Amino acid sequence: MKPERVAADRLRKFSIAVFEAAGAPRGHAERATDVLIWASLRGVDTHGIRNLKRYYLDASGVGRRDGKIELDAELTLDHESPTTAAFNAHSGLALSLSVQAMECAIEKARESGVGVVTVRNSTHFGAAGYYASMAVEHDMLGFASCGYLFPHGQAKSVLPFGGILPMLSTNPLAMACPADKMPPYVLDMSTSIVPVNRIELYEEEAKPVPSDWALDTNGDPTAKADQVHSVNPLGGAITFGGHKGYGLAIASWILTGLLSGAWRTDAERARVLGDTPERKHGFSQEGIAHSFAAIRIDQFGDPQVFRRGMDAMIHAINDSPPAEGFEQVQVPGQGAHATEQERRREGIPINAATMAALRSLAEEYGVPL
Repeated sequence: MKPERVAADRLRKFSIAVFEAAGAPRGHAERATDVLIWASLRGVDTHGIRNLKRYYLDASGVGRRDGKIELDAELTLDHESPTTAAFNAHSGLALSLSVQAMECAIEKARESGVGVVTVRNSTHFGAAGYYASMAVEHDMLGFASCGYLFPHGQAKSVLPFGGILPMLSTNPLAMACPADKMPPYVLDMSTSIVPVNRIELYEEEAKPVPSDWALDTNGDPTAKADQVHSVNPLGGAITFGGHKGYGLAIASWILTGLLSGAWRTDAERARVLGDTPERKHGFSQEGIAHSFAAIRIDQFGDPQVFRRGMDAMIHAINDSPPAEGFEQVQVPGQGAHATEQERRREGIPINAATMAALRSLAEEYGVPL
């Protein structure tokens, strides 16, 4: 069945109204919605409006064992310096609170040249690339990451290299920086071979998954999305190169789960995810954790020269000969930028399952769809 196209502004108004009806303050509703619409516009449908119901308004394990998000929670400071801040999200709406955390990193960079911010005790923050991209308009480099470690394992999570117990979240990393006349560079990647959200999307659309993505409960490769038990790290769990994706996943977790203070000896059990909330070697992770950073380009030279240099690099890559089956060699962010222009004109495609979820929200919260 062909997806229905819906204008971005219509989806935005609906999402804001639903968040507000569910108990989110207006500012949280607007910021959270902007993250979802950004992802949907850029073709990152795994992290877009399809998650409004399942990840943010239903109990689905997005940061605590009962899945509950405190929609009106605000960030509070644990630690602060002129260039850093560490926040507690109090099980709040990470889509909104992460925007505020990145704004803090940008403000610290504006004042001191660099800003690094962590958030603990949080929930699912959607597309990491959104937060990294916030730095671009300020002539800054932006960075965002998210991480979780399941010491006792968790189904549909990522295998460590050489292991058979899925222990890691997909632990994404994102980086963005401005160009001049070309679209900004935006890298947004999971450290697993594929985000779990994409496997869920394949299951939703009754599509087989590539056999190198995931394993079933017997540890065998599977093409059936509904039988996925563990996901391979980037490069594979036992194949050459898999140690690199696994290493990046651990690095992401150090920058998020460990640096933020989420990995702790006194974690609240209701906030610990995984097969069991029990500690391992004295520690467990309280909520999902994030990190954000912004770096002022003018601390290293003329931003205009930097932007023009980015353009030259992008043109050089674009001019290089494409492999068979490719029209052009591109840099991260180019394809998504083109998709965004097309979807702003033609509307965001909404598949049948997502449309059903939106209709359900409309009925539940009394918001016209």
